[in-house]
Amino acid sequence: MSDVVELGLRKAIASSQPSSLLQERPAAAGAHSLKGLAEAFLRLMADFSPDAADDDTREFAAELKDFRDQIARSSQDQETRQLTITALRACEQFLRKSRQFHTTRQQELRDLIGILRDTARHVTGDNNEFHAAMQAITDRFCGMSQIDDIRELKRQMADEAVTLQSTLDSKQKRDAEVMSALAERVETLQKNLIDAEEQLSLDPLTKIMNRGAFDRAIARAVKDPRRTKAPLALAMLDIDHFKRINDTCGHPIGDRVILCVAQWITAAVRHTDLVARYGGEEFVVILDDADLPAAEKRLTSVLKQIAERSFEYQADGETRAVRFTMSCGVAQFAAGESAQELVQRADQALYDAKKHGRNRVVARRRSMLSGLFG
Repeated sequence: MSDVVELGLRKAIASSQPSSLLQERPAAAGAHSLKGLAEAFLRLMADFSPDAADDDTREFAAELKDFRDQIARSSQDQETRQLTITALRACEQFLRKSRQFHTTRQQELRDLIGILRDTARHVTGDNNEFHAAMQAITDRFCGMSQIDDIRELKRQMADEAVTLQSTLDSKQKRDAEVMSALAERVETLQKNLIDAEEQLSLDPLTKIMNRGAFDRAIARAVKDPRRTKAPLALAMLDIDHFKRINDTCGHPIGDRVILCVAQWITAAVRHTDLVARYGGEEFVVILDDADLPAAEKRLTSVLKQIAERSFEYQADGETRAVRFTMSCGVAQFAAGESAQELVQRADQALYDAKKHGRNRVVARRRSMLSGLFG
């Protein structure tokens, strides 16, 4: 995205704070104009969103579509305002992530160019210097044929031998220093690349794996050669009535609740289980070497612990507490099943848990028909 478009988007975001865009106005007119502005802005972001990591770009496009759908369906001025503010925050976060993405890539290119430039300079420079020194020694040896005194000839030959050895030693030392410096720079660059990749795999709020990292992990897990012997289960969890928490306590507290849930789930499962934020208030857990009964038992314990706890925060000089529950769907990987099919079964199990009263774990097995016909 060009700097002009990005500047325009940032000005739109800055002007959308409650003190200007969302100031009090007649409900019908305010909601109508706000809907129009939000729709135009989100459509512009969808058409001109900057480049970022592939997974982040896809997730942002889906998030924009969801916001547009919610805003289009909203019937109350307050709900439209809150959705617009949340959408603008998501746009700001994506712009920051995109700028970080490009900055990282530019630094990587600069480091690579520097390594190539230094290598070329040392190879050509050192070789020219070495060849010049060797040519000078050769010229001096050729001049020795004019010396009559044999003893002087022997002395000069001994001196030139020392000079030759010194030249070789000096070149070898410089070569070793250059190679050591280049090796150190390559090692640093590799570490930076690994660090950058890890950062792109983390959810910025909870610091656990994000949706893209989960997609890659589950794809690898179902293709693991050990999978024929070691079972694999997938759990999807969702905070019950999370919208009520946001509406009652505000989005900052809602974010803190999501962070707290991520920490609670991670602490409650094994260190070999992979916990990731799937999106919004939804989480996923890959349970390696766990069949369906074991996974169902483990997640039932996790939900029980969460239901018995509360999140406390300070507001208006007093301590307040939020209590909530979670619903969970669990599915076990079946031979021949794709990662997408496994995720769909776990998601359907989560839907069943929500439909049957929430605060429970529902396990969903692969039907015989799906096993026969794919």
